[in-house]
Amino acid sequence: MHSPPPAGRRGPVPTKHIDILWAAARLFAARGVAQTSTREIAAAANTTERTLFKHFGTKDGLVQAVIQEAVLPHLAPTSLEALRQVIESHGDDFATWHMALLKSRADSLSHAPELTRLLLVEMLRDEDLLRRFADQWRPAVWEPLLQLFKRLQQEGKMSETFPADSLVRMFLSLNLGYLLSRFLLAPDLEWSDRKEQEAIARFFFEAAGDLPGR
Repeated sequence: MHSPPPAGRRGPVPTKHIDILWAAARLFAARGVAQTSTREIAAAANTTERTLFKHFGTKDGLVQAVIQEAVLPHLAPTSLEALRQVIESHGDDFATWHMALLKSRADSLSHAPELTRLLLVEMLRDEDLLRRFADQWRPAVWEPLLQLFKRLQQEGKMSETFPADSLVRMFLSLNLGYLLSRFLLAPDLEWSDRKEQEAIARFFFEAAGDLPGR
C-alpha cells in the first residue's frame, strides 16, 4: 500500500478530525499501532489528546477510523488501481511480467507494512470491512488476472490442463504467500528479494506449462 498523504490538512475544507486521522495513519504506517501513543498522534496533528479523544473516543476508535476513513476509501483503491495497471501491462514474456508484478507489490508493501497488517487484522474481525475490501479487490485483481489467463490459454501460451480460474488461485496463493511471509510474518529473516521473486516466477512458469521459451 502507498504511504499516506503528506503531513498537513487535506481537502478544501480542512478539519481537525482529518488532521488527526492522517497523522495517525502516517505514524501507524511508520511505527505500528502499539508503538504509537495518542499523545504523539496529537502532537503530529498540532492538537491535544483531549481533542483527539473528543473526535475518536478511544485509541481503538481512532484505529477503526484510520481503516474506515483513510485506508479503505483512499489508500486501498490507489494501491489496487496500480496493481490492476501492472496486471494489464502483460507483454510476451510471462516470467518477466510476473517478476515485475512481484517487485511492484513488494515495493508497495515495504513502504507501509504496518498499515497492511492493520487492514488484515481488522478484516479478520469485521465481516463488513472484509466485504467492502473484497468488492474493490475483485475488479482490480481477480477479474483482470482471469481475463489474462484465459487469453493466454486461447493463444496457446498457457496450459489448459487446469481451468483459468484454478490457475489464478494458484498464482495468487503463491504470490501472497511470499508477500505475507516477507513483510508481515517473517520480515527479520534473511531475504534475497530478487532471487525469491525469480524463483517464484520460474516455478509458476514451469508449472503452468506451454509457455514461450520452454
